[in-house]
Parts: sequence; C-alpha cells; structure tokens
Amino acid sequence: MADISKITLPSGNTYNIKDAGARELIAQLQGGQYFLGLTTTPLTDGATTKPVVIDGDNVNQEKGNIVVYGNAEFIWDGTKWVEFGDLSNLGALATKDTVTLNKGTGDNVLGEVTTFTAAASSVSFSGGTTDKVLGSDATFSTTVTPTTTNIKATASGTAVGANGTAAAITGFGEHSTETFVKSVTADTTKKLVTTTVPNVTANTDVTIPNVTDAGSASTWSFAMGSGTNAETLIISGANSTAPTLGAALSASKVTLGTAKTVATGAATTAGTGAAVVTDVKIGDSAAAITALGTPTTSNCLTGVKVTSQPTVALATGATAGTGVISVATGITSASTVTSNKDEVTAVTGIGTATAAAQTITVGTNDKVKVAKFDDLSVSVS
Repeated sequence: MADISKITLPSGNTYNIKDAGARELIAQLQGGQYFLGLTTTPLTDGATTKPVVIDGDNVNQEKGNIVVYGNAEFIWDGTKWVEFGDLSNLGALATKDTVTLNKGTGDNVLGEVTTFTAAASSVSFSGGTTDKVLGSDATFSTTVTPTTTNIKATASGTAVGANGTAAAITGFGEHSTETFVKSVTADTTKKLVTTTVPNVTANTDVTIPNVTDAGSASTWSFAMGSGTNAETLIISGANSTAPTLGAALSASKVTLGTAKTVATGAATTAGTGAAVVTDVKIGDSAAAITALGTPTTSNCLTGVKVTSQPTVALATGATAGTGVISVATGITSASTVTSNKDEVTAVTGIGTATAAAQTITVGTNDKVKVAKFDDLSVSVS
C-alpha cells in the first residue's frame, strides 16, 4: 500500500502533509525525565530561571529535566522548578554505618506457653433450714356448685318511616322510529384497468427550452506520482461546464419521453391498477327508535329509616326456652380434695458456705530470658 506525504494541486504547487498530533508527541518525547547534571545557577522551589548553567554552558531545560544545586534536587515541570529532595536535612545517623543495641545479662521470665494447674477444693455449708412441702406428684380436685338465674330480654316501641322519595318511570308513550339499513355487500376483488400513453402530446401552444450546448463533465484525476514523487498525491483536471439555453422550441419539435400509466375507467379482477369497490348491494332494513315517547311517573320511596328506637327490658327468673340465657349469680358451695400428697423436704435457707483454700501449681516448661530495662542502651559508629 502506497504512502502519501505530499499533495500537488492543479496549480502545480506541492504541499507537505502536517501531522499535528505526531508533532505534539515528539515535542513531549524531547523533554522527559533526564538528568542534566550539577548547576551553579542558584535555584529555589518555584523558581522560573531559564536557562541554567551546567558545566559552564547555558542549557535551556525541557519539561521533566532534573538538576542538582547544592544539596537539593529540582525537576522542571514546564514552567517552574520543583524541589523534590534535600540532603541538608539528614540527621547524624545518615553518615553512620553501625547501630548496636546493648542488652546486658538479662533475666528469666515465664513465656506464653507456661502452664498453671489449680487443685480441686471442697465447699461446706452450715446453719441451713428445711420444711415439708407437697411434691410435683400431688394432685388437686375442686368442686364448685354455682347459684344461677334465667335472664330474658324484651324489645318494644320500634317504628320506621320513609327516608326520601323520588319519581320513578312507570311507562312510555308512543316512540318515534326510522328505517335503517341492516347490511351492505360489495365486490372488492376488482382493480382498475390501466394503459400507457405518451407523456407529451403535440400542441402548438407548448414551448420547451432549446438546449444549444449540453456542457461537459468534470475531468478531475487523482493519482500517485513516481520516482521521487512516489509518496505525492497529484490532483489534476477541472470542473464541468454548464449547459446553455437558446430560444424556446415549438411543440412540433418535441420528442416523446417515457410513456405514462393511466386508468381507462374499467375495472376487472385481472386489472393491474388500484383496488376499487363495485356492485354495492343494500341488504335488509329495519325500524329503530330515534326518540322515546313521553314517560309516565309515580313517586316511590328511596329509603327507610327508624323513627323510634326500641326499648329493651331485661327480666330475671324467666322460664328456660328460646332467647333465654342462664347466668351464675354466686357460689353455693366449693370444696378441694388433695390426692397423692407426695410430701418432700425442701431447703428454706442455705446458711453459710465455706470454700477450702485453692492450690495453684506454676510450670517451668517455658523459661525465656529478656533484657532488663535499666541495662538497655544504643551505640553507633
């Protein structure tokens, strides 16, 4: 595949193709993090000094260049120097090679895996009290004889009345009617019959433009050069010329163009034109109501309400029957019998508890030597 590096226009001038993106990337690569050396130019953090002196020569730094001035390191961010290292702040240990920790002779302590054993001890109680109580196997049986009476409720004095009225239709007079078509059938299988006719007819009243010059087509050419111009796109040629018009021509000089398709007015199932509806037939008809007759009405209740609430009376001592309930008014007698008393002795007071002294045995299976705090010291050299 050929490459294009130049373009030659019909004027004969040749132009190089400029890649702005590539030039920007190359400019960035020309900087980069690069150590220029030691400078004698005084620098501080944020200084915009440019150029700087390196080995007696003026050097124009690029973005990312690094220099050392005194004990400090600086990097150029494109507009100013940024300090990112300073050896003058190092402490005394920065120049020492050896740090020695002096621990003394130390002492033995028990390590984390040392075992501890506690011996069992006894607990004794004194001064406690007991009492006799019924055990869980004891059972109880209670018999209750109630006093009852019968109660009957009687309601009286309820009354109801109308809660609004409205006129309701009870009939109609003679209705008005009209006759309507109930069904229609039609043939939709036929299409318009078409034919072709010329698109222009001879008419002495018709004039058309007279084209005296049809003009010419554009002749542009795009080709790659050869030899030293192998990467040059050469554009040559010219735009077309427009047609020119003369005096209008009469209809007798008109030539017919492509024929037009038109409908003849007939319709058949073999037609090629648009579908049309034919043979429309009216089916059955029937009378339909167009207006209701004069209605007759009568007032009716729209609701019912209670006009007088009932009075409810309760009577005791009624004869048992429907609507009569029996309720307890008291207890005539009640008795409880205990069976299988299952008497047991229960502690009612614990008294004083005394535990024997504990014996703990410490193992010696994990002795560890550690340095004493007062013996610790550090020396450097």
